[in-house]
Amino acid sequence: MIVLKFIPPLLPTLVDKAPAGGGWIQEIKHEGYRMQLIVEGGVARLYSRRGLDWT
Repeated sequence: MIVLKFIPPLLPTLVDKAPAGGGWIQEIKHEGYRMQLIVEGGVARLYSRRGLDWT
């Protein structure tokens, strides 16, 4: 049985400054959409950041 379910993403938290230490990276936000691709049993589904099915 194929179950292609949305997995809620971890969302970033806005802070005033970057954390101390060298174990951090940053991501530059570009305009566009964040998508989640789930492939199971040769079937693919695309979900938006909020779980809307965009397949």
